[in-house]
Amino acid sequence: MSYIHEALKKAQEERDAFYIMHNRGMSGRGEGSGFFHHRTVFWFVPVFILIILAFAAYPWFKSQNLQSTVTSYNYEKIPSQDLRPEPLVDIKDIYVRARLLQKQGNLDEAGRLYREILGIEPGYVDALNNLAVICIRKKDFKGARSNLEKAIRFRPGYVDSYYNLACVSAIQGEASRSIIYLKKAISLDRSVRQWAMVDDDLKSVRRLPGFKELIGAYPEEIKGK
Repeated sequence: MSYIHEALKKAQEERDAFYIMHNRGMSGRGEGSGFFHHRTVFWFVPVFILIILAFAAYPWFKSQNLQSTVTSYNYEKIPSQDLRPEPLVDIKDIYVRARLLQKQGNLDEAGRLYREILGIEPGYVDALNNLAVICIRKKDFKGARSNLEKAIRFRPGYVDSYYNLACVSAIQGEASRSIIYLKKAISLDRSVRQWAMVDDDLKSVRRLPGFKELIGAYPEEIKGK
């Protein structure tokens, strides 16, 4: 019995020693785990704050960089000297010079200036009309008609072009057509009758009944012609 009792007591002591060591081991792991947990939280908080601050500051840094890039681009692509307006061509001055040359009989140079004007402003009706007159003098009747018809398209009530079309038609022997254009011109400006009475270009249609109806009685200077 004493042997069995001693064996049981020894076994009990061994079990108690095992439980004590086990409990100490558990206690040690718990304390270590707790220390590690607190230390992790301690480092995580400031790192988290730094991340938030970095995200908050990123748009500001991006906008500053973009503004710097755009400013640099503008200075490179748009130099100040390119912003100065180029001098404009004074079409009226060219027209005055062309008229003077035309009156002086320099039809070639006058025609060149009228074409220069039309290259800048195709709808300059006075240049179209005067260029047509030069074409008539050079017997370029096709060119004259083209310019006069363009002038009328740009300005439908332009009396000079209707009158000159009457002259072109009369020169080419188209009397009835000349009367139509002359009638339109007189409807726009009654003073056209005075032009028609003395214009040599209308000589071929002047004694026609249609012309007499438009103009009225022949003036004294026309009788006998």
